[in-house]
Amino acid sequence: MSTTTTTSQKTAPARPASGITGAQLATAFDGTLERRQISVGYHVGIALVAVAMVLLPLVYFGIIAATVWLVWFHITHSVAMFHTGIRSGRVMVFLGVIYVAPIIAGGLLVLAMILPLFWRSKRGPRPLWVDRREQPILYAYVEKLCDTMRAPRPYRIDICAAANASAHVDNGFFGLFRRRLVLTLGLPLARSMTLKQFTGVVAHELGHFSQGSSMRLSYVVHNINRWFARMAYGRSGIDDMLDEAMNSDSHWSFLLIGLMCRMVIGLARLVLKVMALVAHGLTMNLSRHAEFDADRQAARIVGGDAMGDALQGIPFLDAAFTLALERAQAGWKRRRLPDDLVVMTHALHRHLPTELKDSLTAQILTHEASWFDTHPPLYKRVAALKKAKLQGVLKLDAKATVLFKDFDELAKMATLDTYQSVLGNLLQPEHLVATKVEVVTKAPAAPPGAKTAPG
Repeated sequence: MSTTTTTSQKTAPARPASGITGAQLATAFDGTLERRQISVGYHVGIALVAVAMVLLPLVYFGIIAATVWLVWFHITHSVAMFHTGIRSGRVMVFLGVIYVAPIIAGGLLVLAMILPLFWRSKRGPRPLWVDRREQPILYAYVEKLCDTMRAPRPYRIDICAAANASAHVDNGFFGLFRRRLVLTLGLPLARSMTLKQFTGVVAHELGHFSQGSSMRLSYVVHNINRWFARMAYGRSGIDDMLDEAMNSDSHWSFLLIGLMCRMVIGLARLVLKVMALVAHGLTMNLSRHAEFDADRQAARIVGGDAMGDALQGIPFLDAAFTLALERAQAGWKRRRLPDDLVVMTHALHRHLPTELKDSLTAQILTHEASWFDTHPPLYKRVAALKKAKLQGVLKLDAKATVLFKDFDELAKMATLDTYQSVLGNLLQPEHLVATKVEVVTKAPAAPPGAKTAPG
């Protein structure tokens, strides 16, 4: 059995005409915040990551320095092999290969480790951000929340059609010192949550902003770890060059040099893989402690119950968003895409099949974090909030969409941005059609997996 719902966004505005008044905004967070408590594990995590931040660059550049020294030692000392009195031509060629191979291998290793530090691609997805003049209530509300939490204000607010929210540093390492912090808000959260729940999600991300030392340390170590991972797991033009040099038609001397180069680079990559795994594990350990701290900071604003409800609702919204993407992907085969993934996600979330809900609930209750998970298990986060018994200070009771001006238009813009990030110039205006949601009361054959996009 199925029903079809056609949503016309012009006739069903998501934002009440009144919005939030200045007086409501000024008194939204009146009250005394409960004391912030930071666990011992969180402090230990910061200390471990700080040590890793010092050791990782030392190991990285130590490998480079050791390689340069060994190559120089070989150049200056191994030349003695040519003074043994041997005059055979083949033997001299063999000795020449033995002499040259370590020099080439060491040079390629140093080159492979230095180039990633300076040769970076500037291509990447361009964020969809909202201007303060276009969304004055949203910016005013977020900044009032920042002041209440004593967290730095975001430099920019981005929006997206995904059912998630995040906080990150803009403009690389320079953004750390210039405090260019970016808050990203998923519009399906605002569409389906109450203002108190949505504020809890926003406050959680702002809580990361206030984790000054841990956020900076995690960011630095994460980028250092990317250097290791790029060298340890990625291929480069040097690998392609070695493949060409070691083809079946190559002279034995080139094969020997290529083999030695691969052995040297392979050994270095093995060391870097171990360091990358250790660094990643330490960073993720701190990340899990930071999530507990951010949850508690958010609960000081909206209360433990509202924050727990928001956390438990996100996996179901994410599942609905995945279903919406799958339907958009199926529609792209006919070159027809729904013009509002936010509306579709909201409708699918309200009518998720019972089997899918049960599957997600079981996963939430049984999932345990691994060494490399960024977040602790959801049931432990909710249990920690209930144990803390925080009441919160937020007074407003409304839909989260009151924070946005022309929410429906923003949702369509975010949807279009999602499609363009995947399809690029293939997307044309005639491909977009009015959103129609077919609500299926039976569960799909398999629960939706990782996020996909039309392509």
